[in-house]
Amino acid sequence: MKIFKHWISEKRRVNIQGEEKEIRTYGGSNTSIEEAARKAKDKMEKVIRKINGESGLFEDYEAEIREEILQTLDSKTIITRNRYGAQVMNAETLMFLDIDKPKPAGLGGLFKKNTPESDKEKIYDMVRKLAASKYQGLAFRIYETFQGARVIVLGQDFDPQSRAALDMMKEFNCDSLYTTLCNKQACFRARLTPKPRRIKMESYKVNYPREGMDAAFEAWLQKYEMESRHYSVCRFVEQIGTSPFGMPEAVHMHDEVTGTATHQPLA
Repeated sequence: MKIFKHWISEKRRVNIQGEEKEIRTYGGSNTSIEEAARKAKDKMEKVIRKINGESGLFEDYEAEIREEILQTLDSKTIITRNRYGAQVMNAETLMFLDIDKPKPAGLGGLFKKNTPESDKEKIYDMVRKLAASKYQGLAFRIYETFQGARVIVLGQDFDPQSRAALDMMKEFNCDSLYTTLCNKQACFRARLTPKPRRIKMESYKVNYPREGMDAAFEAWLQKYEMESRHYSVCRFVEQIGTSPFGMPEAVHMHDEVTGTATHQPLA
């Protein structure tokens, strides 16, 4: 998981297929601005070499999460602000499953009428069945979301880049884009505050690192945080099984910030 306190950008004008264009790379560091600047320059050199036809430069690249750090819970759990302004929990070993749809029905279910409510119940049933059979040694906390369900898996640490974790996410019918991002970024992610469009607000493209004060962003953020208080991101449904390690502090934080115990609209 690559999340850094210090960020700096490197800009160059380069010739791409006969046309001069400005490109920008970013370097991040938890040590110093100077180290971040060195990384930005190193990355720029690699990008230019790639433009000039050199291959294999980014084959082992682990995607950086270039977002503002809002809170560090521990060395493996960090809360950031994403590109459209929402708070996100980034967890290196705590598995979040993002499930928007139930598994495709067999031929017998082709002619049944589906509703968002019935689809969510199918997701819950799928989790219950897998938890009671193949994954009896783990605990599963099920939450209702606007689109489907979120599940937190307790009882062991997970590596989001491992074959076992990817297979498990596929088995639970996780959103494919979410699964890909977990693998590329080497962490699981869970949105903690609402999507702006779901609380009737215009989106704001959050650029980070910011160059100086951004008064428009600060005004937007103040309104967003006020409006967010009237919504929840997810609602607790049930927990299946128990974890021998108890409830991690990250889960308590997740439940508090997302508003799982309130009866507010989901967003």
